[in-house]
Formats: sequence, C-alpha cells, structure tokens
Amino acid sequence: MNSFERIWAALNLEEPDRIPTHTINIDGNVADKILGRPKKTAFDVFDDLEKQYPDEWIDKINPILLDIEISTFAKAVRAGYELGFDGVGIQYIPFILESRTEMTDIFGKRHKVRNIDGNPYPDYYGGYIKNREDWEAYPKPDLKDEYKKAKKFYKGVLRKCRDIKDEICIIAQNALTSVFPPVWQGMGMNYFARALKNDPKLVEERFRFCTDFVLTVFKAYSDCGAKIFLEGGDIAHKGGPMLNPKYFDKYLLPRYQEVSNAIHDWGGKFILHTDGDITSLLDFIVESGFDGLQCLEPPFVDPVLVKKKVGDKLCLSGNIDTRHILVDATKDEVIQAVKSAIKALGLGGGFMLSPANFHPAMSVERLKWMIEATKAYGVYPLNI
Repeated sequence: MNSFERIWAALNLEEPDRIPTHTINIDGNVADKILGRPKKTAFDVFDDLEKQYPDEWIDKINPILLDIEISTFAKAVRAGYELGFDGVGIQYIPFILESRTEMTDIFGKRHKVRNIDGNPYPDYYGGYIKNREDWEAYPKPDLKDEYKKAKKFYKGVLRKCRDIKDEICIIAQNALTSVFPPVWQGMGMNYFARALKNDPKLVEERFRFCTDFVLTVFKAYSDCGAKIFLEGGDIAHKGGPMLNPKYFDKYLLPRYQEVSNAIHDWGGKFILHTDGDITSLLDFIVESGFDGLQCLEPPFVDPVLVKKKVGDKLCLSGNIDTRHILVDATKDEVIQAVKSAIKALGLGGGFMLSPANFHPAMSVERLKWMIEATKAYGVYPLNI
C-alpha cells in the first residue's frame, strides 16, 4: 500500500498493511531542522522589503504572503516525507500582516507574530469584533477571490512536491480558518458569550460566514484533487466542552453537517481535530458526519473508552503526547507510548497514529522514534 491507500483504508475503518502515521502540521523551524535552514527565511524577506520600502513595506509584503505560505507548507510536506510520515496537513491562511509583530485575518482574529529561527509563528490573543457595529464595519473578502487563492495555494504546494506526491498523502485542512474557533476568536470569548445571550443573529451570521469560507476553500482543494479534509477547530478544553452543548446543537451541528455532506458528495473523507476532553461529545461528533477524530489528547481522554464507544463509527487518530513524550522523553518512553496507543486503538483497524498536536518545540529525534516504533509494532495482524 502507498501512503494514501493506507490512510484511506484506516478512514474506512479497515485494517491496512500497517497503521498509518500522520501529523496535522510541521512547524517551519522543525522542518528546517529536518531539511536544513534555507538560504533566505521569511523574516529575511521581511527585512529586505523593510530596507527597500521603509514607509510602505507592509503594502509590499501582504501581496506575497500567499507565496510564502506555499513555500512554508511545501517545506512541511517534504519534511514529513523525510521523517517517514504517511500524511501531512496543509492549509491556505488568509493572514494580513499589520506590523512586524501583529497580524490579523478575515475573521477578525488578532495574532502576535513570533520569529522562531526566521519562521513566522502566529500566537492568537484576541479579536477585533466586539459587537454588531464592529462586525458590519469589518472588511469582508470576495469568496471568489478566496477560492482562487486557495486553489493557487494547493496547486503551488503540489508543484513544489511533485517528485514525492505519490509517496506522501497531503491532507487538506483549515486549522486556523475553521467553522467554530474563528467565530469566537474574532470576538474574544467574553464578547462572544455576550452575543450568545444578547445577539444570536450576530452569532448566526458569523457562523454562516466561517462556514461559507470553509466550503469555498475546501471546494478549491477538492477541485485540485484533495480527498482527505481535516476540520481543525477545537471544541473542548481539559475540563470538557468549550460551550454548553445546547449551543453546539443549535449553531455548530448544522454547519458541521453541511460541510461533511459536501465533502462526502465530492467523494472525500472528513476528520475533526480537537484538543481537550471530548468524551461527552462523542455522539455529537458522530452525528456531525465526521469520518475520523484526531488528537485524543492525553491525559484528558481515555483512548480505550473512546475506542469502545465509537471505534466502529470513527477512525481514531492520535494520541501521542506532545508535552513530554515528543519533546524530551527517553527512547524507551516514546516506544512505550506508541505501543500503548496501538494496543488501545489499533485492534480491528480504523486507527492512525499521530502526535496529538504540533508545536515549535517538538523533537525531530523523538518524531523519528515514534514513526520507527509504529512501523515496527503496527503491522497487521497486530501482535502487541
């Protein structure tokens, strides 16, 4: 089996030749450790433009952010291939740089921009939309233009990875542009919670806007040949659901179903990535139409319980810890974590092993140990 066939079989709740491995992302600084630092980083480009155009460099950089994203995610795919992953996620992000240290996006989210070894890293910290007046005044993109940008992005990554495109599965995702988090993050949780009580129409409009964006870019990826899609929006934290489930049923369920129905009509599969304790949301996730569930964040989620409850309905993916195991653990600890995940989730198929999350402090050596252990202990029929 090749990587796509292996992942597709798992998403069909089947046993492939071995358990596939994938990651939702590989941050730029981690990719550079795998591939070598490029001659010119994104921040080198920022510096060059600032020197040439000190008063208007922001106006010069924003039109080429898409090209920078193409290079960044193509680098992630190539780094994933070098490590031995079966799949790596990529996505077009409609960022707008405001200064060296600030960027926003079309949803109103605000991010601090960190320079990590020459790679921009966005840290969310708040939103621009406090009320209806802010929302109505906030610039809205032309979704036809967003479709073209998303298509250019996906084709650009494929072109840069054409020599390995048959050896690694590219997963089309929307981790920073998904159905739920941009709705509240563009406002901040306090203002969002206030709107839930006082202006439900505003909440509905923002869900509609985010869903339309997701459908637009996912359609662009599908038209480029994408078959596997990942919704990257957290719906839980370590204490359980982020909202009262009644709001999920009212606002989020119909939107998830709308997107999942579209993806299934295109012949694709749909995976949900979410952090936190999702134990009480398992039925909701199934009803939403997802084919897979990724993260199963340790220690908040019991993988045995999840497998027992929805393992016949969802392909489960995870749940290798990214706080210790893939940062500073011993090799034996990494191997034991892989074996434990396979034992809990791998029997009968319908399982993909992955880091629960990804962040710039991940260890390349430990990622290699994780993949090597999966290939050693994840061959079907399992003997573990």
